[in-house]
Amino acid sequence: MRKNSYIRGLTESQTLGYVLRCISEGKSEEQIGERFDGDIVLVKTWIDALKQIHYIVTNQFNELVITSDGKSYLQKFDSDR
Repeated sequence: MRKNSYIRGLTESQTLGYVLRCISEGKSEEQIGERFDGDIVLVKTWIDALKQIHYIVTNQFNELVITSDGKSYLQKFDSDR
């Protein structure tokens, strides 16, 4: 996956954790995209990856919600920083 200057120094797992953290803070795809040089397609790719590994789901209101697995990963991600 292509990375911008902010994300370039992060590993893929760190980038995944960053996107997951942003979602947990209620940031929109557009807000997250600001750190990806406005590349919303790239942000959506990361969101799709998070859905595939069951860290997030879309609820009945079309909102992204972190699953218990996602919360566990985020706790580990935060403790490793």
